[in-house]
Amino acid sequence: ETPAAPSSVFVVNQGCHGAQFAPSFTAGTTSNQAGAYSPFALSISRQDGEQDLAGLQQTLAPGLLAKLAGVPLCSSSDTAAGTCSAASQIGTVTALAGAGPDPVSVAGRIYLTGPYNGGPFGEVVVIPAVAGPFNLGNVVVRGSIRVDSHTARATVVSDSFPQILQGIPVALRRVDVLLDRPGFTFNPTNCEALSIPATITSAQGMSANVSSHFQAANCAALPFKPSFIVSTQANTSKKNGASLDVKVGSSAGQANIRSVAVTLPKALPSRLTTIQQACPEATFAANPASCPAGSNIGTATASTPVLANPVTGPAYLVSHGGAAFPDLVLILQGEGVKLELIGSIDIKKQVTSSAFNTVPDAPISSFELVLPEGPHSGLAAVLPAKAKGSLCGTSLAMPTTITGQNGAQIKQNTKIQVTGCPKAKKKATRGAHGKHHKTKSKKGK
Repeated sequence: ETPAAPSSVFVVNQGCHGAQFAPSFTAGTTSNQAGAYSPFALSISRQDGEQDLAGLQQTLAPGLLAKLAGVPLCSSSDTAAGTCSAASQIGTVTALAGAGPDPVSVAGRIYLTGPYNGGPFGEVVVIPAVAGPFNLGNVVVRGSIRVDSHTARATVVSDSFPQILQGIPVALRRVDVLLDRPGFTFNPTNCEALSIPATITSAQGMSANVSSHFQAANCAALPFKPSFIVSTQANTSKKNGASLDVKVGSSAGQANIRSVAVTLPKALPSRLTTIQQACPEATFAANPASCPAGSNIGTATASTPVLANPVTGPAYLVSHGGAAFPDLVLILQGEGVKLELIGSIDIKKQVTSSAFNTVPDAPISSFELVLPEGPHSGLAAVLPAKAKGSLCGTSLAMPTTITGQNGAQIKQNTKIQVTGCPKAKKKATRGAHGKHHKTKSKKGK
């Protein structure tokens, strides 16, 4: 399948020039099989006589991602010189330039780089400007790859395209990009109708907002069988509260998780003294590190095939004005990427429910949320009178609903394992008459 036609084109700024600027835009993967790797193609162009192309800002559809792990990054010096190695190449580019009916076509390559212009990663396009006997050297255009902290959507913001090379006007007419590195770009596991928006700017100060329709296919055929394991430590006290450890796992080829909702047992209620120390929303937005110590109630870690290393960070309780209960906000950071997962909290009749309703459509091989015991534990424990500070022997269950990006849903009564209990002693075996077997040694006669 080829990228769909743009669904809309809007001229935002007419500028002070009379020439029209209505560039065309198409973008999408060459195969839309849900969750599968596929090359990504993008094209922008203008008609001869329209204002010149000068820049591009383009955002991928939700769940349309690239596996950055395993791709060597082009160094800063090689990026500046346009001499990146083939190991860093992620695709190719073809540009048409020049006025009149016969523009010149030149081909180049795209490489992955390290942090650039506010993004944790970047890209660089290197095109040898050679036309017949004329060699104007390499044209090098860099771009910033930025990741939205709530949706995980990637946005590429290019530097300005060159307009003049050695006194010769470029008159760029068309740019075709193909990211075709094997095992690099892959499709969402959500088959809803989506879009790939972009903003194209002209050298004369105009800009056009454009969009290309995008939709994955066959999501319902993807399996959805994530693992979900929960445990708590046996020993507990009024001073240190109770712990909770949640582990989620998934394997390649499955639909990604869209939401998770749980209800804790009455024996593990929220600790109200900790909830009262939730970080105010404005303080958290300015700098989470300045939040009250009591609002930091744990840590979260996630491993994804997209990045070479896990992303990890603190779990905060964050209050929102007149809301009855705070949110649980997980900050996951690594390799310059920062993501925030937001879980709502509700308490009714001393029973706590929590839901993460907007998990990004991204593959997660493993995830762990640890809420430890301590003076600011998120949970307390309600024990039977004879329990003596231990949850051993207590049956704990947590109603759980896990929904996939493809709409599949798992409902289960998750058993909460109690760790740290003494092992049960083995009983001695008895013979047929109920007496313990004993071994006697016999001496020879």
